[in-house]
Amino acid sequence: MNPAPPADDAASGLPTRLGLTWYFLRLGAGGFGGPVALANTMHRDLVEQRAWLSEREYADGLALATACPGPLAYQLGVYCGYVRGGLPGALLVAVAFALAPFLIVVAIAALYGRFQHAWQLRAVFYGVAPVIVALILKACWNLGRKTLKRSAPSWLFAAIAATVTLIFRAELISLFLGAGLIGCWLFAPPAAAAPPPAAPAGPRLNAIGAVAIGSAFAGAATTAGLFVFFFKTGLMVFGSGLVIAPFLKAYVVDQYHWLSNQQFLDAVAIGMVTPGPVVITATFVGYLVRGLPGAIAATVGIFAPALLFTALAVPLLQRVRGSRRVQGFLHGITTAVVGALFGTGLLIADSAIVDAATAILATAAFAALLWRPRWPEPLLVGLGLLAGLVLYGRHFG
Repeated sequence: MNPAPPADDAASGLPTRLGLTWYFLRLGAGGFGGPVALANTMHRDLVEQRAWLSEREYADGLALATACPGPLAYQLGVYCGYVRGGLPGALLVAVAFALAPFLIVVAIAALYGRFQHAWQLRAVFYGVAPVIVALILKACWNLGRKTLKRSAPSWLFAAIAATVTLIFRAELISLFLGAGLIGCWLFAPPAAAAPPPAAPAGPRLNAIGAVAIGSAFAGAATTAGLFVFFFKTGLMVFGSGLVIAPFLKAYVVDQYHWLSNQQFLDAVAIGMVTPGPVVITATFVGYLVRGLPGAIAATVGIFAPALLFTALAVPLLQRVRGSRRVQGFLHGITTAVVGALFGTGLLIADSAIVDAATAILATAAFAALLWRPRWPEPLLVGLGLLAGLVLYGRHFG
């Protein structure tokens, strides 16, 4: 299948599949801040700077990434690969985006097995988490400003979504779908402004093969069980990967006893402070349970649903994109996801900012982002790590 042609204001200089792969390999290696920051980075790089996607294509991808199971940033990346490179592009992006975080987390897990009780490791989590909070909240504002623009109803929907997320302490798929249904009428463009229907996207792709790699792990019962468990878990991820944390704890700690409670909390923290999608936490869990084979099985399992649903949903979107109601539905979902991600950012802040020192770190990082918006995110994370070693060492070392 050929990549989709550019729409709206997308430039004619489209990326090659190699270019897409290289971009997402670098994003996976250096993209910090969770789904909001990564989605905002993709908007800045792919829409504003490179013009590889149009505003409408990006908004469609953001809505799809919310409506379909899978971590939001990863789903959005796979979508970008699909619309510009077809199924081969989606597969390349799926591997490239997850490769660097996978290698980083495997290395951390190997060290963790030896040094998990060292105060220095606790200090890293202590200092980096507040910086991550600042990155998330700043990215929330940027994403809302660019996707919601000056639409008062859009901002109202986002505020409601943020409030609901804070009250229930979870991102609710019913909230997104409800916003989409209301948006079918509230955000539908005037009939005269609706674009003509897009050309058919070609024959429907058989995406079942995207998860066939799971059969390679059937040789060991524990490893195969990890793949099946995390594949089912991946079907439950909507928006931020942090929403599956309570589900993971109920099984990984309470039922299967794969990890202790402290190990699980550390796994979630590692997912937050390492680059790439937050659900890379699965790699850490898999490694602690079954070593490298377990890490591979858990990683493939957690990411496979995103590729599967993207390959099935994008051709459908391209067929119905010209519908006013569909456009309104997608915009309604977009408003809800912006608000829900902001609410999730505040929930992360509640757990990451535990005392005056971490509050000062978060405030300083946020001020630095306002003062120097183009500072590299890894630099801020590195400064947070150093601050954590100094502050935690003084108080607890």
